[in-house]
Order: sequence, then C-alpha cells, then structure tokens
Amino acid sequence: MFTEVDDDLFKLSDSLEAFNELEKCTDRAILAQRSSERIEIRSKLMFRPCNPSQRHTFAVEAVTADISNGGCMVLASRAILPGDIYHITFHDQLESVGPLLARCMRCRMVQEDAFEVGLRFLQDIPLKDLLR
Repeated sequence: MFTEVDDDLFKLSDSLEAFNELEKCTDRAILAQRSSERIEIRSKLMFRPCNPSQRHTFAVEAVTADISNGGCMVLASRAILPGDIYHITFHDQLESVGPLLARCMRCRMVQEDAFEVGLRFLQDIPLKDLLR
C-alpha cells in the first residue's frame, strides 16, 4: 500500500521537475541568453539552398522580424528544414549587408502559408554600422 503512495509521489515530483525545466524556456529566459541585441526591422530577403549546384532549385521569399549581428528571425512563405544551410540575400535597407550563409535553427508554422524561421549567420555582421 505504501509503495503505491511512494511511487505516486515520485511521479509527481518528476512531473514538477519537468514543468520547472519547461518554465525556464520562456521568452524572457531565451532573450536573456542571447549574445547580442536584436533590432526590429522589416526588410525583404530571399534564401536559397547553399550549394551552388542546388541554388537554382528553389527560392523562398521572406521578411525579417528582427535581426542581430549573429542571426535573424524571419516570416517566410514556405517551410525550410532546420539544420540546413542557406544562401541569403537582403533587399531594402539591409541590401548593403551583401549575401550571407545562414543555418536554419528552427521553423514553426504560423498559418497555412506563413512560417517563422530562426536563422543563425555563419559569420557576424556589423549591424549597428549598417543601420546608421
């Protein structure tokens, strides 16, 4: 009889521990871990597969939500695969950044034809100098 109560208590304890771990993954916790400041800016960009032999296979249009020296968050018209590396070309006010290589860190469906994509640049960019 007591072993059943003990088992239930341990399961509850494990669940609470898991919940506390999930709580650490809030937006505030993630923002605090960022190594550089993010700037909210809306600029069009295009990304294609990184390999030159595949670059002509498809292109995805997107708009930045925010950008930092090391990456950006974009809203894209189609999903891309996390882990893959893409060739990025900015337009509008970020055109002077030039082409970049970036790794897709995450891709989340917002609605049927809109995806939130987190990209990490393979080299830092001097963002503050470019936005003056």
